[in-house]
Amino acid sequence: MNEIFAQYCNNRHDMARKWKQETGKKVYGYFCCMSPEEILFAADILPVRITGTGEPLQKADLHVPPNSCPFARSCLDAGMQGHYDYLDGVVVPNSCDIIFSMEYLWKTLVKRPNPPSMVGGIDLKPYVHYINYPEKINSRGVLPFYKEVLSIFKQELERGNNRLITDEDMSRAITAYNDDKFQLKRLYEMRKTDPPAVSGFEAWQAVYASILMPKDQHAALLKESLDEIEKTGRKAEEGVRIYLSGSAMDRVNADIIKVIEECGGQVVTDDLCVGTRSFWYPISTELPPLEAIARRSLGTACPRSTVKERIPENRWAHIVNTIKGYDVEGAIFYVLKCCDARLGEYPHLRDKIKEEMGLPSLFLEGDYTAEGVEQMRGRVEAFIEMIGG
Repeated sequence: MNEIFAQYCNNRHDMARKWKQETGKKVYGYFCCMSPEEILFAADILPVRITGTGEPLQKADLHVPPNSCPFARSCLDAGMQGHYDYLDGVVVPNSCDIIFSMEYLWKTLVKRPNPPSMVGGIDLKPYVHYINYPEKINSRGVLPFYKEVLSIFKQELERGNNRLITDEDMSRAITAYNDDKFQLKRLYEMRKTDPPAVSGFEAWQAVYASILMPKDQHAALLKESLDEIEKTGRKAEEGVRIYLSGSAMDRVNADIIKVIEECGGQVVTDDLCVGTRSFWYPISTELPPLEAIARRSLGTACPRSTVKERIPENRWAHIVNTIKGYDVEGAIFYVLKCCDARLGEYPHLRDKIKEEMGLPSLFLEGDYTAEGVEQMRGRVEAFIEMIGG
């Protein structure tokens, strides 16, 4: 859809290094879409999401058990191999168990660009920043606690970069992020038509590029691309309309979208962290900026989070919000091996989709390799043929 988006998807590290060289500014990596990346942007830092390579592990398998998330293990391996040697900092939220451990693993196993600045046993300019993200996201004390966590994170950034991050800076970041969210929602609205204006893989490329480049630049490029699509009236291929719900989706396993579309399907909307979970809900401009960012982060529909109720129906509510109006004909759940949060919620969501929407579903368990994705082709083809009749 856009050549620059494709360049970021295929050469993300080279593009980040080029941006850093041209601007003289800093680049921070982060795990998970719940990370408060808006505060990084407010500090004039480029936040880029950390992803893996899908290649056989060279170093991380000596430190991480093999029965843990293959995506997280690959991320650590990429860091240990030096793929992320351009990063000036890393942000690790307390999301799932394996990502939580990345604070220690990255701090001890990945070479940092500068030596620590120790005073009284405390690193005043840490390379790895830990975000103590609450497990339960809607209890009475959660918001005050999390605002304090983000305030401490903001102070660490200010010390480490020798600059204040004002409310005006954070408001500017919120505006940039909301502009990008608006364009991404516009992209998804254009996929409601039959056939959609943009294919599922093209849409994924646009979202993936948004987590690797400055949000204001991404919004401008996406607006330009969408304006051109509306002007020309172009359409993607017809296909069985699929809803895709899944684990971490980067360049390695996004080929599952290609497989679906090559088998006669068309992914028209999704429940992905590199997808609707990262942009669907705008950030409030009526609240104090730090509180608005905290509420955005806590509102992320992540499977790892719990609520006061026995069953976290916020996950089901997100699926309803992102499936409504897309005339979906079937759902595919793509879950990485050892992803306990996704595996735990799957039976409930599968049953709800069948009972309340009458949709058939297919469960795929991935190993975070290109070969593993290709091996699913037969099952995907059979599922789409079953729906297409």
